[in-house]
Amino acid sequence: MRVVDDASNKSTPNYAGNIIYILAGLPEFLRKPMMRNRLNEFFTLQEEDKVEMIRNVVDALPSMEMGTVARLFKTWLELLHEFGDERRNSIFSIYARVMVSNASKVARIDFAPLLHVLNSLDVDVRGATVASIKRVLQEMDEESKRTLLSSIPENVLREVGLHS
Repeated sequence: MRVVDDASNKSTPNYAGNIIYILAGLPEFLRKPMMRNRLNEFFTLQEEDKVEMIRNVVDALPSMEMGTVARLFKTWLELLHEFGDERRNSIFSIYARVMVSNASKVARIDFAPLLHVLNSLDVDVRGATVASIKRVLQEMDEESKRTLLSSIPENVLREVGLHS
């Protein structure tokens, strides 16, 4: 399976998309330890490498089948909960910055499967995840926050408690 990035160079394979599909296709007992190891590695990277890795994921998302991504998203959120607030806030902050600079791609993401996953999480995991999202948004400048929030569907923002 080859996912092709729909951004500037249509002939360049999107390796992040390929990795997402491969991991999502694994049973959870294999996926979870592999993702835990990848997250441990991620947190040892230099900031610019973290940003590049996340940019690749954000670039891939609009062209991916979100039901597949949702399986991975659930495991990812559960693992981030295990890593604690500081690391979860750190990775969410990088995602927020990358998403602001790629708002047009974010606007093309189907958030419904991701929202379903968020709502299906254990109450503690969901609460900590939403609290981290809100904390990251509070730390953003108003223009960046407005850009990011305007690229996300209103129903998603309401469900997460970001709009009434």
